[in-house]
Amino acid sequence: MSEKKAVPYQEESLVAEWMDRLKGLNVSTKKMFGCYCLYCDGQAVGWIHDSVLSLREVGLTFLPEEIKRPAPQDKIQELVIPFDYIDAEWLPKAVQDTADLRKKQLPGAAHR
Repeated sequence: MSEKKAVPYQEESLVAEWMDRLKGLNVSTKKMFGCYCLYCDGQAVGWIHDSVLSLREVGLTFLPEEIKRPAPQDKIQELVIPFDYIDAEWLPKAVQDTADLRKKQLPGAAHR
């Protein structure tokens, strides 16, 4: 009986594609909880799982209406960005702005 060759985890190629579109930013990922945490400038800004980027909701106003925003009472405050938007012109700005706004929200950020 022949051994089965390990097939690369499909999600890794999808993560590589998302990261390729963000290559002008200071981004990295860390595998955890069965998906990849996305960091920009050291800030956790979202998750890459399956073919989706879940970006933390920070109030960005320039995203397309099709990107569903969570309701204020929702436990999970993330924007679900489908793979269809991987080439969207606004995507790198959304990731960078999320990192910048999260830095400002840190305790003591006003005193830095």
